[in-house]
Amino acid sequence: METEQREPVRSTAMMQSFWNVQRHLVRAAHQTAQENGLSLPQFHSLMTMAPRNPITQKELAAHTHLPKSTLSQSIEGLVQSGWVIRETNPDNRREVVLTLSKQGETFITDIKQQEAGMQQQLEQVLDQIDPTVFEQMLETHAQIADGLKNILSPGNGGCADD
Repeated sequence: METEQREPVRSTAMMQSFWNVQRHLVRAAHQTAQENGLSLPQFHSLMTMAPRNPITQKELAAHTHLPKSTLSQSIEGLVQSGWVIRETNPDNRREVVLTLSKQGETFITDIKQQEAGMQQQLEQVLDQIDPTVFEQMLETHAQIADGLKNILSPGNGGCADD
């Protein structure tokens, strides 16, 4: 009975807070994807490809942390839609190189303009936070991430280090 009345430990409160913020950010990304006829993995793949264009499929997998089958389906849909060009690397026939097509580049520009609207909305939310508190929050997040990185064993948990 005594444990039911105890306040949640700080680690639980922190995880719940991060999950809550992430849930809303993912919902915003999902909404942008749906508005553009994309799945969330396709949207994630495109937005990851854009600044790294061209990129190998292996590099894209490392940056997105998507399962191989999900990434393959995502890329196939993007190729079929004409937004991505998939080619075999002539210097390494086992390597697949992905490049945004002209249509894909235009699409990314359009999505970024839509995202700019979302980013502006997020900025309005963040403007309500005292700048000093905001900077402290970012420093605290970095400290938490570094601490977790140091205690987690490599290769466990499904994600590699970025």
